[in-house]
Amino acid sequence: MGTAEPAQSSEIDAEERRLIDRSAVGDQEAFRQLVLRYHRLVLNVAFRAVGELSAAEDIAQEVFVKVYRALPGYRHDKPFTHWLHRVAANAVTDAVRKKKPILSLDALERVPPAAGSDPQDVAARHDLQRAVRDAIAALPPHYRDTVALQVFAELSYDEIARTLDIPLGTVMSRLNAAKRILREQLRGALGDEDEANTA
Repeated sequence: MGTAEPAQSSEIDAEERRLIDRSAVGDQEAFRQLVLRYHRLVLNVAFRAVGELSAAEDIAQEVFVKVYRALPGYRHDKPFTHWLHRVAANAVTDAVRKKKPILSLDALERVPPAAGSDPQDVAARHDLQRAVRDAIAALPPHYRDTVALQVFAELSYDEIARTLDIPLGTVMSRLNAAKRILREQLRGALGDEDEANTA
């Protein structure tokens, strides 16, 4: 029973590799199967970033267009999902730069839940989300990509390191530096208590 799981995993890997190789040479059916396999993952990453299903679907479609174009250059030395997360994170940060709305960045914005549907609370929340979105978009690319993988793709430090092919310590230092920059840029938008929460 203990050998069934690795055997099944290698069958899945072989099937994925076959789909990738066939897609890279223009096989539309193979690419359709690849999209079906990973659509939910990409859609979830996009939805966490923009908070709106139709916008997330647009981003997912853009991700798969980019994937299709880039597949001929894909190398099997890294897991496909790491490469796909990176393409998705880039598409998400592009969407953020285009000022698409963000539903939530819990770890960064620390907005207290609204007690009701007070229009001032709603407006304040939207203003803060816009400020966070703009601050992330203004980060240097290596920081922005690392933050996007953590916040939008919800990858662990280890997963980010593998996806970006960088040491774990570099991931940690980039995230710490990015958070310092974001705190500084958002100083005016955050109250004293919220600012302390992001330290």
